Amino acid sequence: MFVILTAMSAALVYFTRDDLQRVIVGSALMAGTMLLRVPAMSGNRVYLGIAAAAAVPIAVSDSATAAAIYVVALTVAWILYLIFRPVEVNTLNSEYLAEVIAVIGFGGVYQIVAALFGVPGFDFNAVAPREGYVALVCVIIAGVAYHMLRAVSRSLIGLERADLSVRYLWLMGLEDWSAITVLLLSGTMVGVAYSILGWTAILVAAVPYSFTHQALARYDGTKRTYGQTIQALSQIPEVAGLAPRGHAVRTGHLASDIGREMGLHPDEVQDLEYAGYMHDIGRITLNEPAILRAGFTDMDIARWGSQIIAEAPHLDEVSKIVGDQCLPYRIPGQEKDHSVSITSKIVKVVSAYDQAVHEMGLRPIDALEQLHRGSAYEFDPVVTSSLRRVLEFRGEFQAPRSSAAEPGSP
Repeated sequence: MFVILTAMSAALVYFTRDDLQRVIVGSALMAGTMLLRVPAMSGNRVYLGIAAAAAVPIAVSDSATAAAIYVVALTVAWILYLIFRPVEVNTLNSEYLAEVIAVIGFGGVYQIVAALFGVPGFDFNAVAPREGYVALVCVIIAGVAYHMLRAVSRSLIGLERADLSVRYLWLMGLEDWSAITVLLLSGTMVGVAYSILGWTAILVAAVPYSFTHQALARYDGTKRTYGQTIQALSQIPEVAGLAPRGHAVRTGHLASDIGREMGLHPDEVQDLEYAGYMHDIGRITLNEPAILRAGFTDMDIARWGSQIIAEAPHLDEVSKIVGDQCLPYRIPGQEKDHSVSITSKIVKVVSAYDQAVHEMGLRPIDALEQLHRGSAYEFDPVVTSSLRRVLEFRGEFQAPRSSAAEPGSP
């Protein structure tokens, strides 16, 4: 893909040599924005370059010049990433390739829609409101195409990790719509104002965008702090000696990995991680002598934990997951209990696995075997199979070979 972009850059620069200055300046600005990424509501980061991609076809009336700016900018940014970003090359190529596909798709759809309106290039020297509205419509339609292409390419190229499902990556990509919308509107503002204000239009659009960027950054920071606070509070039973050290954090991390592998919605994965952290919070009530005298069960601990978490309305779903974590995945006479959520089943399996490994001292493969033996009623076999795949990806154990596959076997 990099070679193709380089060849296209050379060809387009040659054909637009009469407008070379605009190609160079536009490409430099767009390449610079491609090196910056802004936080999105999902926790991902979105390339700022999509704002420049929205501005270029509006500000530049010639389609060939706009295409040259796109291709040269994407190629230069790729080279700069390889030079200045010390990341693993394959990861960079996959991530950036997804963005390249989406940005080129945006430009192509924009030109197609503009041609359908009968105005393939806009001239704003004569201020005409209609052209501004047409440009906005073109950006909206092309922006939807960009959003969908970005989500599809991120899910199919294998952007993140091999143990993440295509569905999860697709949904995760769709969650970035708010940041993408802000960038597209900012780029549209620059493109429309360029013919009147020139390069000053960038500064004009940067002012309102800066407030939105700050809000997105603060939301991202608040979300991270919120998760860290929950993780810290989940360790209270461990500090009090009522739960094994590290059990809550290990459960939360492994449960969220399983949720991603199974293709749950990103919001469900977030709740699942919090529930994994907090699933033993009910153990803090075991300091009460009256409770110890009366006796208790794991179901009681789950119920008490659910009641404690329910005091925070934002964690209502987490409270339900924790409250149902001790329920079997099915009862006799039924195929499965549909009242128990898949997230509760995941917490149940992961907690049992971690206890088997770190409290009982079993090997990972033996702990998995114990879960498989309990799959008749207690542990959902689908979740247990997902756990096995995640553990294999982590390298915590290797699936044993059959005797027939061993060297020297007949």
